[in-house]
Amino acid sequence: MRNSPQPLPENLWGATSRYSETVRWRFAAIDAGDLEEVFLKRTIPIRRMPEELSPIRLGLASTIAVAGVVMDGGRRSMQMARWFQSVDPVSLNFIAGAPDGLILEAGAVDRWIVATFEDAEMRSAAELFEQRKQASQGLHFLLIEPDDSGMTYTGFWLLQKQ
Repeated sequence: MRNSPQPLPENLWGATSRYSETVRWRFAAIDAGDLEEVFLKRTIPIRRMPEELSPIRLGLASTIAVAGVVMDGGRRSMQMARWFQSVDPVSLNFIAGAPDGLILEAGAVDRWIVATFEDAEMRSAAELFEQRKQASQGLHFLLIEPDDSGMTYTGFWLLQKQ
């Protein structure tokens, strides 16, 4: 049985730490055929791409959009990546409600509230995220980067709920 979702530690997320910037996040997608090319050939300090989650091994067409969540952590990106690595992320899931939420399932029983939102546009993006997960056999990713330049990445995880 999974635990009730807990908020992410404040020092990872909000402006309550010594850094003034707040973490920004967004839904994203990448074609299955590009996934390994983009994330295996780059230097990424923290990366988990299990062979059994390879799009080729899963038999996914190269044009299938693999859903993901990208977090721009600023100067906190390495701290965030280390924290995510320590909790062993398993999957990210959209939960409809009032407010809607994005929940991280981690380890055997832990759940964390990544974000809550009430915006209709964000809800549509979250629904598309879940549709893409279904189309890719549940395969999705979490990417942490210091900024939205696309030049450097701090942490990357391929995820799929067991």
